[in-house]
Amino acid sequence: MEDLKIFILGCPSEGIKGLSNDAKAVLKVCDTVLLSNRFYESMPKSYSKTTRFVKFPEKLGKLPDKIQEYYKNGYKKIGIVATGDPNFFGITNFIKRFFPNNIERIIPSISIMQEVFARLKLNWEDASFFSLHGREKSSIIAFLLKTNKGFLFTSHDTDVLLLLNLLKEYRLTDFTIHILENLGMKTESYKILRYPYSVKDKISALNVIVFEREGKFGSYPGIGIDDEAFDKKKGMITKREVRVNVLSLLELKEGIVLWDVGAGTGSVSIEASFNPPGVLAYAIEKDEEAYLNIKKNINKFGAINVIPVFSDFQSVYKDLPAPHRIFIGGSGGTLVNILNKGYERLKKDGLIVISLITVDSLNDIINFCKYKKIDFELNGILPVGSKKLKESIIFNTHNLVYLVRIRK
Repeated sequence: MEDLKIFILGCPSEGIKGLSNDAKAVLKVCDTVLLSNRFYESMPKSYSKTTRFVKFPEKLGKLPDKIQEYYKNGYKKIGIVATGDPNFFGITNFIKRFFPNNIERIIPSISIMQEVFARLKLNWEDASFFSLHGREKSSIIAFLLKTNKGFLFTSHDTDVLLLLNLLKEYRLTDFTIHILENLGMKTESYKILRYPYSVKDKISALNVIVFEREGKFGSYPGIGIDDEAFDKKKGMITKREVRVNVLSLLELKEGIVLWDVGAGTGSVSIEASFNPPGVLAYAIEKDEEAYLNIKKNINKFGAINVIPVFSDFQSVYKDLPAPHRIFIGGSGGTLVNILNKGYERLKKDGLIVISLITVDSLNDIINFCKYKKIDFELNGILPVGSKKLKESIIFNTHNLVYLVRIRK
């Protein structure tokens, strides 16, 4: 197939008539041109007199077979008309996979992304880009959590519904969603959605999404924030020396959901949400003063991926998204119940880390794990701090802290 030449032409949303003069000249030398249904239907009749135009197959995966079929029938110069810039989340890589040595020319047009941002009168220099095609839920959530402004390439109306349902399911209430449908066509329309992201009319299969997030990320605070940096109620904080070990044991990854039960100040949730970016933490706290402190600390650190939940665990655990990680730092005397219910909701291969200071609580956990035949790891930490005393330094020893880790 050495003599097969493929020309990939980017087309603006207005259709074939919007092609550059250079691209129009290429069309005239092609034996056949494959293009999407929307461009085929809007094609000026004058073009069909000089070139054979054919719609893409219904399933794009069949396009390479179609190209080979035309080549066998003597068509050696084949054009492909694709939306916008074919090198930007476009068709080029797909064609290269099957015909790596046959691409003769690529002529881009203004990208759909550029057109959309222009329609919305928004700059895109600080935007991120993501394709929803065939993506796992966790990768979509990770992108949303790391991005203040984003452009989403979709493949159908179901992608839009998936996104809106995810935002509601995960209680992400600070997003503004711009949906542009049938761009460049007579039926072009625009929707703007805010929480609770309700859609009244059917969404067109031809759509793209831009989102903006109201909250702004704070500067990266590092690992091991000083205890005094948090607004807190006395005794209701996981101390820094313990916190850094908890974060290590949680093995955090972007796109995961963390439940921080008995969150106190929210210190574990806040550090977790930055390490790495893209972790979504639910800071569950039933004490009103502590809950208000969590909200203050979220604002102080710009930890917009921490969602404070004012409730006891029993009342809320069924309503939250299933977690990949659970940290239990406070239990209010219901430790075994929290562990039992939390373990039920925990995703497969998930982790639970529990911070304890009493032997009785430790025995309860060990007995629970033995009864359920669950393996566990046990670590002990003796936090030691120092302070100056005149010209000397003395050490303050705190309570021994037990850290239990359970893997599902």
